[in-house]
Amino acid sequence: MSKIYRHEKLTYTGNENEEIVFKVKMISNGNVARTNIETPNADDLLIEDSGKKSLGLLKSLTKSKTAVYCSVKNPTPVADNIIVDFYVNNTLIHHHDNLKTETEDPFIILKIKFIKS
Repeated sequence: MSKIYRHEKLTYTGNENEEIVFKVKMISNGNVARTNIETPNADDLLIEDSGKKSLGLLKSLTKSKTAVYCSVKNPTPVADNIIVDFYVNNTLIHHHDNLKTETEDPFIILKIKFIKS
């Protein structure tokens, strides 16, 4: 059964003209994931499994929070944990780790507030 993990108080501070790159990295073996990213500038982006996408300039992301929805499945019987790291411009903003005994298909929600320095 799926379990929802919410992380709604994440922030990233940077220069308003900084290009923002969001990255998902599957750490545990066998993860299959689909990550949807909803930005304030109405661009919806998709990352399949591990990967990265440009979200645009930081100044275009400060109006409201950016929402990230990541659905993970791990059908591999040898993996005990589901581990996923989320980055903004190579800075780790969230490390997700759950035992497969908790759930084999977590749904991870991140809400990120981008702030001009």
